Amino acid sequence: MWILPCFTGLTFHPVGLIFSFQSASGGKLNPYRINLIIACVIGILLVGCSPRGDEHESDEFRVIMVMDMAGLGDKGFNDAGWAGVQRAVSELGIKARYLQSNEQADYVPNLELAAQEADAVVAMGFLMIDAVRTVATLHPETSFIFVDGEIPGDNIASFDFKAQEGAFLAGILAAMTSKTGKVGTILGMDIPPVRAYEVGFRAGILTANVREGLDVEYVSATVGDFNNPSRGKAMAQGLIAQGADVVLQLAGNTGLGVIEAVREANGQVWAIGADLDQDDLAAGKVLVSILKRIDVAVFDAICDAKDGNLKPGHRWVGLAEGATGLSEMRHSRKDISARALKMVDRARERIGKGKIAVPFQVEDLGRFQAPEI
Repeated sequence: MWILPCFTGLTFHPVGLIFSFQSASGGKLNPYRINLIIACVIGILLVGCSPRGDEHESDEFRVIMVMDMAGLGDKGFNDAGWAGVQRAVSELGIKARYLQSNEQADYVPNLELAAQEADAVVAMGFLMIDAVRTVATLHPETSFIFVDGEIPGDNIASFDFKAQEGAFLAGILAAMTSKTGKVGTILGMDIPPVRAYEVGFRAGILTANVREGLDVEYVSATVGDFNNPSRGKAMAQGLIAQGADVVLQLAGNTGLGVIEAVREANGQVWAIGADLDQDDLAAGKVLVSILKRIDVAVFDAICDAKDGNLKPGHRWVGLAEGATGLSEMRHSRKDISARALKMVDRARERIGKGKIAVPFQVEDLGRFQAPEI
């Protein structure tokens, strides 16, 4: 490994470098190019002026997780990833820590710092795609584990989850449990992994409508933020006021506000959780949680990275691989009809055997035909 010397008596200013590039190019830099320059500057400063930790603790395998803006404590996406890291700490004896991103501008600096210190970097969230692509190129000897998207690269293992399959099952339950005939969703942001959830959920509602002779209406709202519980609560209250008595949250930390709105609602209103088992967050008010086993994918990838066997490329994992499904419905099962539970069981079996292809893009929903279950 080569190391740039750290020269004393020299002044180096990254902002000056950016302006130099701007002047040379004759115009403004786009955000991607600025991020690339920042990453290069941070890399030079960190590599040039401090020895990499593995020269001192070569026997310790280190992992750093870079969180998205919802952060640790979201009871869902980020917490699921961190659970996989903590399992690796317990079972593999690795060293691990995390870096919190408060805004998208934090992604590149956080990833750069992580790549300097860790043997493997776990990057959480679709919104990090460009940042991971930028930083991973600069650190070919560091393994990157990316959750919720695809990034080509010799040192990047990417994971996508067929969350639409678990959401399809939840959609059946929602439609067959609703008393008002109206079911809703609060989305954090309009990005592909979130839309996959939503499309699968809507396909489940449509299937229940066709096969059970129902006429359940679907409504939704998008917050535009994964880290705004108060806004999520207000928008969920809006759907409930419109008559929705089942509300799915697909909003990260914002979704905790959705569950709070359901907890406080009068009458029997249900929330549906996502990513982790959120049934206990409002016992008796959460109908079911759609599980996305990010923890398993992250743990398995860390195992492979530690053994030097992490293969680059893109993986799709779903119900057949145990990567999605439903919670045990500990507090709600008594309120769900035996017919609905039986329909969900049959659908789960058919999806697992490849006999039902659940759509995950909005444009495919219009062509979706309710399957025999």
